[in-house]
Amino acid sequence: MKKTINPHPLSFVTIPVTMHLKETKALLYSGTSFIYNFNDKHYLITNWHIVTGLNPTDKKPIMSHGGIPDIMVLSFLLNDKKVNWKTFTLEIYINGKADWLIHPIHKEKVDVIAIEIEIPEDFNCVVRPINNYEFHDFDLEIADDVFVLGYPYSFTGGGNFPIWKKGSVATEPEIDYEGLPKFFIDTASKPGMSGSPVIFRRNGIHLGKEEKLTNKTMFGEIRDFVGVYSGRVIGESDFDAQLGVVWKKHVIEEIIKGNIKEERNFV
Repeated sequence: MKKTINPHPLSFVTIPVTMHLKETKALLYSGTSFIYNFNDKHYLITNWHIVTGLNPTDKKPIMSHGGIPDIMVLSFLLNDKKVNWKTFTLEIYINGKADWLIHPIHKEKVDVIAIEIEIPEDFNCVVRPINNYEFHDFDLEIADDVFVLGYPYSFTGGGNFPIWKKGSVATEPEIDYEGLPKFFIDTASKPGMSGSPVIFRRNGIHLGKEEKLTNKTMFGEIRDFVGVYSGRVIGESDFDAQLGVVWKKHVIEEIIKGNIKEERNFV
């Protein structure tokens, strides 16, 4: 008798992504993405540097080969009894123009983008928008445990399920660092995790804002989606700082509502 596999519901949220050159199909690098649902539309969420191949600060290539992608390949879990995945190619330039939305105020300084994608009714794959998951309404606090769900060095947690990389909140999450909607986490993440959703988990007695036992007090584990990971602060060695950047989750809806597409062509 075969054993039933029951992955954590949030393990269905992430989508591994590889970036390529359309003409040669050459693989340039990999990352992570996920789906966000807004007004009955689906948006693919990942980082600006993933779709452009450029560092958003100095605009230099993120890879030594200098390759700039124009297609991305996404891997979806097939909606059948077998645990199999199917890949789909998504062109990120339409008629020579970038097809992603950027932050309406900070542009690429917020290293998050959204691409509207159409999901056909007969699409025989698992699509789990992260905001369809039932989270708990508790404020994130400094030193909370967080998990970055992604694919370090393209490693997976079996099949194409993500690796849950643990970290902790390292800066006050209510403060916008350097005037931008981001905070730092203490984690030794690796390439391939850019674009990952970040989940916080806390166990115990949760009093909430009342700070006393009420009918809203929760016991056990609480969790919430807190933002989009975009990589580590780079020092002189892999052991410097080990701080990762998380863009606060509200930037996703700001990007979608702003509806501003990237004006530049990078290929």
